[in-house]
Amino acid sequence: MQTMKILSILLFTMAFSFFHAEHIAEYSYQLSNDQLSLKFVIDKTEVGGFNFNSVCDIKQMTALCLTKYINEKSEVKINGKAVEFMLNDSYTEKDHLVINLSANVTSDSITELIISNNCFYEFNAKFKNRVILDIAQFQKSYLLTKKERYNSFEIKRLLSIHFTWPQKLD
Repeated sequence: MQTMKILSILLFTMAFSFFHAEHIAEYSYQLSNDQLSLKFVIDKTEVGGFNFNSVCDIKQMTALCLTKYINEKSEVKINGKAVEFMLNDSYTEKDHLVINLSANVTSDSITELIISNNCFYEFNAKFKNRVILDIAQFQKSYLLTKKERYNSFEIKRLLSIHFTWPQKLD
């Protein structure tokens, strides 16, 4: 049954890959052993349209600047402990910027996962952040928006796959 869900999602994605979604970034989280990986994907033209007004030169150090921005504007907590991602590498693929990040975590018994994401809303109120999870037999995708009620989610008792939606983070 799980294989059918994954296959259906894959076929759906392939069938509609010709359509270009604007104003959306994708965050794919995957846990392997004690390594939490984040694959961040965004259209290159989106990044060029953002005015970061910071000390980070986005044109010269795009991946480094976006890594810093993601760590500041989004939050991942595992069992109450904040996770900070480090830049692994970056590249472009079909007019999209792909940034691979990772963090060392203790994954022995994950009982709670909290993700909050406020990235890019200050540049475009209609921006969306798609979060894709592949953690401890838990595979799901969420579309987060600027609305306070829909910019975060919490998953408790992850190993038994109990999901609570949404909860505001402090």
